[in-house]
Amino acid sequence: MSSVMVGAVGLIVAGPVGGIVAGLFPVAWRHLRRPRDPEIPTTLVLLLLLVELRSGLSVLAALTGASDALREDRRLRTVSRVARVSGLVAALPYGDERLRPIVAQLARAQRSGASLSGAVRRMLDSELAQERSRRIARARTLPVRLMIPVTLLMLPGLILLIYAPSLLKMFEDLTGALVTGS
Repeated sequence: MSSVMVGAVGLIVAGPVGGIVAGLFPVAWRHLRRPRDPEIPTTLVLLLLLVELRSGLSVLAALTGASDALREDRRLRTVSRVARVSGLVAALPYGDERLRPIVAQLARAQRSGASLSGAVRRMLDSELAQERSRRIARARTLPVRLMIPVTLLMLPGLILLIYAPSLLKMFEDLTGALVTGS
């Protein structure tokens, strides 16, 4: 069904507002259904690189192996291809904010002759420590974030549980209604 037909049905069923909402629905649906690039965690890329490097592969072979394992990450595939052809330094502009530090550190370690697996291990430890601190900071804000749901959902029930019997007894005494048994 086209957007115009859906809008006409919405206009008939719900009036002008329904026509506008129904007319915009197919556009919004296409936008929501559009495939997006999956967000691959940096720790997963670093872990794959570490495994590949510790198995004895070169840095370019390790980068290729990681990009083969994570086929859905287009940026990593592009960086891997450019690095194989032109080198790690030339691949830096093709990476995003997640891959650029990894490729820069790999290029620095390769140029200086430092241990590549040691450099990747340090980056992985740093990334895990940052993730741990982010999760701890988020857990520390939990009581503040739960204050509104607890107040809105649990407090009325608690007040009703505490005061309902005495309020029912008071209304029964005042009106004589809700008399049970007689």
